[in-house]
Amino acid sequence: MGTPAATLLRTADTVARLGSSPAAFALLPKQDLVNALHAIADLRQSCDTFSAWIAGELDRRSRADLGSAGLAQEEGYRTPQAMVEAITGTTKGGAVSIVEVGKMLAETDAVETLQREHPELPAPPAPWHAPIAHAVTDGRISIAQADAIRAGLGLPDDSVSVKALSAAATELVQDAATLTAGQLHRRARQLRDDLNDTEVADREKAQLDQQHLKAWKRLDGMVEGRFLYAPEPGAFLLSVLDELTNPRRGGPRFVKEEDRERIDAIVNDPRPTDRLAADGFLELLRIGADADPGQVYGSRRPAVRVIVTKESLDAGKGHGSIQDTGEAVSIATIRREVCSTGTVAVVLDDDGQCVNVGREQRLFTTRQRIGLAVRDGGCMWPGCDRPPSWCEAHHINQWKRDHGKTDITDGVLLCKHHHLLLHHHGWDITRTGGHYKLLPPRSLSPNREPRHLATKSRAVQDWKARRHRLRHRTLARPSDPASPGG
Repeated sequence: MGTPAATLLRTADTVARLGSSPAAFALLPKQDLVNALHAIADLRQSCDTFSAWIAGELDRRSRADLGSAGLAQEEGYRTPQAMVEAITGTTKGGAVSIVEVGKMLAETDAVETLQREHPELPAPPAPWHAPIAHAVTDGRISIAQADAIRAGLGLPDDSVSVKALSAAATELVQDAATLTAGQLHRRARQLRDDLNDTEVADREKAQLDQQHLKAWKRLDGMVEGRFLYAPEPGAFLLSVLDELTNPRRGGPRFVKEEDRERIDAIVNDPRPTDRLAADGFLELLRIGADADPGQVYGSRRPAVRVIVTKESLDAGKGHGSIQDTGEAVSIATIRREVCSTGTVAVVLDDDGQCVNVGREQRLFTTRQRIGLAVRDGGCMWPGCDRPPSWCEAHHINQWKRDHGKTDITDGVLLCKHHHLLLHHHGWDITRTGGHYKLLPPRSLSPNREPRHLATKSRAVQDWKARRHRLRHRTLARPSDPASPGG
């Protein structure tokens, strides 16, 4: 890949040759246009690395103990972040990311330079974020991805060691090739939760304490409001809104016949989607206010599924996660949900697959969809963040064309958009054991180079990580001594 400076010069030269006006790109063949976008992305990533190096040094020269003599304040800026924001034209959040990543790069480089130039001295401990810094310098991850990992993992403390956090950072850097910055941040938070369950319960309580709902009358008589809910009750609210509007916003097309009339009514309703949600939500409030205290409701309660292992639930340790968002949920909250809604057991085999059902019916059953949701965690298409409730179950071997079975192993969750894209534009999905690959059409890739499909499910990611750690400990354990006479 070469040094960052060499990469910058090479990518800058490539981009400079592309053209100097929109007209230069108008006649480019499709693949050349796509290649041009990749070249721009490479150049921007190289420039961002240099920006982080500069920002790290700017921060060092603007440290708090220098006061008004610091570089940023000398130049008329309150903080290094404000200076980066003003000079580069980036957003406030973007400036913070550049400075924070720059500090990581500078700290890692200082430690490694000391080790290299003075090998006779005791080696200082490597910063926990060294894997992130190396990945930025090597051009494997962007500044946004690096900051997402940093912010999601947090800092070492009495409960989370430097070694554990560094291992998590290494894992996330490896995952960065197929995850966006937002997805990396969510996954980093999940790994942090796995390292310290106490933080899950503490954060859950703090978020519940922040819940509020305010409403006020405007001068024109309209009533406006604002609300904030913790992840678990918030997921219930979102599921209610999904029930009211999901078919209008691209939800699954394949539904039970008994639901077809309700779905069609939502799709064909002349009101705008936001108006439909507002009217429907208000009607739910009216029903609740008028309800007979002696009557029990719940036959159409919107579903909020919480996933947890049987071991964690039985032991009262660890935590679970909300199916559609991946947010961590404490064992106490899960036990409350179990008390009111019961459980559905989903068993995974060595490949992370659930139990199959066969070819008795065209559509996947509710229980199978639960299994697919647990296994896939949402739309499996690379980069897509649609949750399971927005997805349809795709037959890898098509029902009519290939006489495919309605088995979980041969089903994959795809959102409506990507499901249609796959069927109409020549994409295919193949399976080898528990591994799925996406094959592009030959018009995009003559050799149909496969793209790995990774699960978005936090439950399966954690389950695989535990199995990996268990295998590692088993292999590392010394063999038992031979018995006498053996």
